[in-house]
Amino acid sequence: MNRRRVFAAVFFSVVIIAVLGVIVGAEIVSGGQTISVLRLRTAVQLGDVYSAADVDVVPLRIAPGDLNYETVGSVAVGARFALPLQAGDLLSPDELEPPGAEIEITLSIINPPPIQSGQSIDIFATVQESQVLIAHAVPVVGVSGGQLTVLVSSNDELAWVEIAASTAQLHAVVAVTSGPTGLPPANLQDAICELAPSDCGGLASSPPLTTPAPSGSAKPSASPSPTPTPSP
Repeated sequence: MNRRRVFAAVFFSVVIIAVLGVIVGAEIVSGGQTISVLRLRTAVQLGDVYSAADVDVVPLRIAPGDLNYETVGSVAVGARFALPLQAGDLLSPDELEPPGAEIEITLSIINPPPIQSGQSIDIFATVQESQVLIAHAVPVVGVSGGQLTVLVSSNDELAWVEIAASTAQLHAVVAVTSGPTGLPPANLQDAICELAPSDCGGLASSPPLTTPAPSGSAKPSASPSPTPTPSP
């Protein structure tokens, strides 16, 4: 009887060890692991700046071949969302743009200056009868006649697309110093307001410009009304 008990104990011990071995072996072969990933608390829009307050840190079991996910501390300060996302979505690197990301945009320039790829230009838009500076020292990466391809901030993509598709007259000069640019819009005027905010108030409120009077001309003064002469 004791031998049977010993045999049964040994048998079940071997079975348990074998099962544990299979589980551990499968874990090693699969390479699975649990990581901490970022899950959105609320919906976000294209161009929104990432904030730690927008996410929760949650555990996720992954295996080789699974998608890459953003983890705690992996998102650069100032990163922006590259597409709209919903609450509950897990963040992946493709859904965030690092600060300073740039895109190419092709613009039609009237009488462009002699320019080569690698140089920078200032871009002006004709608004009414004024020339408004909308971009300073943007790098040129392609030249084809009057078509110049430039690098602009990806945050400004919608505004530049609006300007490129419009009938606005654009002019350019070779830039001599580097500087920042910035923008996003609903129409051409909004795009220009984003790029040239100091000129925006005048564009929104002033009527179309007319030819001004000569600077030397004086405004006529009001003539006094004649005093009636009393009758004798």
